[in-house]
Amino acid sequence: MRILKFIGAAVGSLLLVFLIVFGFNLNALFTLFENSDDLQEGQEWVSRTTSLKGLTEYIGEHPRNTAVVSRSATNPDTVISYGADQPHTMGTLSNFFLITTYARLVENDSLDPGERIPLKEVDAYQLPYIDATNHEDAKAALEDEGAVTSDSEVALGDLIQAGIIFNDLAISDYLYYRLGEEAITHTYKQLKLQHTDRPLPFSGLYITINPAAHDTVARAHLKHLSNLSDQEFREAVLTNAQQYQADTAFRNRIEDLFRASQGLAMQFADRRDALGFFPQSTAGELSGLMIRLQQDRLISPAVSKRVRSIMSWPLERQSLNSDFDFYGAIYDNRMGLLNGLDYGASTYSQEPFGQAVFFDSLQVGLWFHMSSNMMHQDFQQRLMWDPALRETTLRQLTNN
Repeated sequence: MRILKFIGAAVGSLLLVFLIVFGFNLNALFTLFENSDDLQEGQEWVSRTTSLKGLTEYIGEHPRNTAVVSRSATNPDTVISYGADQPHTMGTLSNFFLITTYARLVENDSLDPGERIPLKEVDAYQLPYIDATNHEDAKAALEDEGAVTSDSEVALGDLIQAGIIFNDLAISDYLYYRLGEEAITHTYKQLKLQHTDRPLPFSGLYITINPAAHDTVARAHLKHLSNLSDQEFREAVLTNAQQYQADTAFRNRIEDLFRASQGLAMQFADRRDALGFFPQSTAGELSGLMIRLQQDRLISPAVSKRVRSIMSWPLERQSLNSDFDFYGAIYDNRMGLLNGLDYGASTYSQEPFGQAVFFDSLQVGLWFHMSSNMMHQDFQQRLMWDPALRETTLRQLTNN
């Protein structure tokens, strides 16, 4: 009887989270029914990961799905390194390289943070139902802060800050094209990156992976994409993104397809698997950049300072002041993917850390559980200020 009560509570919680995320409507319920098998994935871990200690057990038993690197900038003996060299999907962590390029160009007097940008130019990069709420939330926040003019324009610096806080894909794409591939590539060369793919526009990525846009079905489409070389896939993404902006007929067709499917014409497990085609990096390389950032060695002290000012948003918005002397982060959360890169020092130890954490290709049911509780953010932050969690994590990962 107790196990039946537990199962009923777990299913009820899952249903509530699903409806909050996807809306209280018949389409949401139909989507839930259609993906009922996928939602069972990882259910055995839902009860086991109600604490961060349980999460460390999951990490230790799933090395292909996870990576954790937590580096101390002052004490090499406190480093946690697990899956440091294994590639994982970045998602919006790739925004780090966009804001680094932006900061570099501002410090070179090639960009003006105060330049007014019409919001309609940013809106043009938003695909229907693809994190559209994030875009609307970002614009609403800018309005509330008085950052939007009567002509619906916003300063470039304010726009970029909102894009990082709200994981706004439209702002990311606007910035990608505003900076240009040449400037982004130059930043990669200055950072001497060896294991990190260059960013791609999210509009092009989602058009490319959506089977409806190519008149096929999910499994066949993913198989087709897997046969493409990295360069062929990249060229397809860039072509689709550019055509979406330049070709009205193509744009209308794409938007109709995304609206008809309310996003991607794929079930949850396929959406998760499709993220494997997105640009990737390693926890080792990204955590190293976090150390360089806080030590003023990210290209230059001025660039480092500007990037930190953009990334420091969680300190106030998540009320972390009592736990951290300083803290900055970029997180992502999309189907089957939870990740983040951050730097900071706790008020208790003052020891500075740079970190990168990946939960990649997660079982769908477990992802819903972790996502609803923002467990990856809590895990990363507590790794910096909770010595007991560091010890538990290190012991668990060493044992495995």
